[in-house]
Amino acid sequence: MLNENYETFKNLCLNLNRHDHLHIPSPSYQKRRAAVAAILRWHSHDRQMTNVDYASIKTIEDFFEQSWVKKDKEGYAELLFMQRASRIGDRWSGHVSFVGGKNEPGETDEETVKREVMEEIGIDLNENYIKVGQLDEREILSIKDNKLLMVLCPFVYLQVVPESPSFLLQASEVADVKWVPLSFFLSSQKYINRPIKEHLSIIRLEHRWVSPLIRFMMGSVTFPAVDLPVTTTDKQAASLFRLWGLTMGMTSDLVKFTQFNDMAFVKLTKSLPIFSRPDIGFLVFWITHVRAWFHLRKTDRKRAQAEWDKVYFSSIRIAVLVAVLLRISFASVSAIFIINKILKSI
Repeated sequence: MLNENYETFKNLCLNLNRHDHLHIPSPSYQKRRAAVAAILRWHSHDRQMTNVDYASIKTIEDFFEQSWVKKDKEGYAELLFMQRASRIGDRWSGHVSFVGGKNEPGETDEETVKREVMEEIGIDLNENYIKVGQLDEREILSIKDNKLLMVLCPFVYLQVVPESPSFLLQASEVADVKWVPLSFFLSSQKYINRPIKEHLSIIRLEHRWVSPLIRFMMGSVTFPAVDLPVTTTDKQAASLFRLWGLTMGMTSDLVKFTQFNDMAFVKLTKSLPIFSRPDIGFLVFWITHVRAWFHLRKTDRKRAQAEWDKVYFSSIRIAVLVAVLLRISFASVSAIFIINKILKSI
């Protein structure tokens, strides 16, 4: 009888390999692209394999026919995550992510991801790794002004040897890396949500009195997040591996290829952000749906999901601006009313 983890892992890889991912060409006004690698491995309990020619493993089918994979009844798949180093001015400082980074002039997306993985963790994806496929590409927009920052290209690679090479972490970019069992993301049981709170700072003014006032008017937004089950005795270090945002979305896209039903992780990922100001949440909902109705009516299904995310997050900026204008208008009308009352009473 085959290991259930083996069958699940095999289905994920084969389904992803057949996936025709969404490709988003860079527009002429913004050529910046980035690429990340979701690296998978089989955690085998039989790692002393001396009679295997690993160089002969060229395909996913070859890998899953290896005895140390197929016959390992206690083995399981794992997915690699990294925690980025804390750096001033880096929008992803300290975040949990896949390994990767921005392109350099003249590079293809695949060349970018291989260079970045080598630079950040010292792993050569040309040796003992095969490409499984790609997840749908994503447009990364600025919530401040809705401008396109870059196109993100997620690759998925499979380690085809039992032992992982030693990591050589680039200290300026990487704080730590951890392997997480794939099974963690496949449960139907509800996850503990560790929400991440962010200020709705689409207007940036550094002023002693104005900044707190703007923050008060805009409020905050919380996003769903989960703590990854990393192996550590340090509670603070464990909490640093908190998965949310873009990488949580890509992880959800990846585990969907298992074709499991009722995955609580996927449901949590799909849950909408919660706004501390109810009127902003109300405005985001209606602005998003009105704009989506106009923009997505004739969009094919594959492109529609990417466009929906784009419409939703750009609608947040519009909703916040509308809410701020309404607050200012209400405050102005109230002030005029009070002043008139005072003047009449004199």
